[in-house]
Amino acid sequence: MKKSTVFFILTAFLLTGCTALKTTGKVLGATGKAAFVTGKVVGKVAVGTAKVTGKGVKTVVNMAVGKEVVRLDKKCNSLYVDTVLNRRVKTKLILDTGCTDTQISADIAKRLGIRTNQGQKVSCQLADGRMVTGRAINLKEVRLGRSRASNIRAIVLDSAGEKETGLLGMSFLDNFVFRIDTEKSELILQRR
Repeated sequence: MKKSTVFFILTAFLLTGCTALKTTGKVLGATGKAAFVTGKVVGKVAVGTAKVTGKGVKTVVNMAVGKEVVRLDKKCNSLYVDTVLNRRVKTKLILDTGCTDTQISADIAKRLGIRTNQGQKVSCQLADGRMVTGRAINLKEVRLGRSRASNIRAIVLDSAGEKETGLLGMSFLDNFVFRIDTEKSELILQRR
C-alpha cells in the first residue's frame, strides 16, 4: 500500500471571526464551536474550506481548479475589495466574514436606484455592539473580478458622516469556497 499524505485546511467562519484548523492522518475531532474531519488522499494534497453549522461540517470542496485570485487593499486593520454592484456601481467594500449579510450605505443604494423605503426593516448589531436599523434589499449581482453571484441579500444602513461604503458579507461569500491570504492581501475564490 502506498503512503498517502492528508492535509486539509478547514476554515470555519464563526460570528466572532474565523478559526483555521490543520490536521493530518485519519482524525475526527472538535475544537470549540468548529468541527473538522480528515480523510485519505492518494498522490496529492487536498485543500478545502468547510461551511460549519452547529452540528459540524456541512460541505467540503476541493480548491485544486477554477479559482480566482482577487487583490485586497489593506488599510489599518481592514481589507477592502473592489466590487461592482448590479453591473453599475463600482465601490470598495470591507471584506467581513463575521457579517451575515452584505451591507451598503444609503448613498450606494441611491446610486443603484434602489428604493429603500420598500425594503423590510431589520435590526443589525455592529461590531462595536451598537444596534442600528436598516432595510433589507436584494442586489441583482455582486461581482469581484470575474467572480459574481446573483440575488444577494443586502442591508442598507445610513452611514451619514462615514467614509465607508459597506461590508462584503457572507451573503456573497457563501456562494464560494474561499480563502483569505493576509500576507499577500488576496482573496481566493472558487465557485461551490
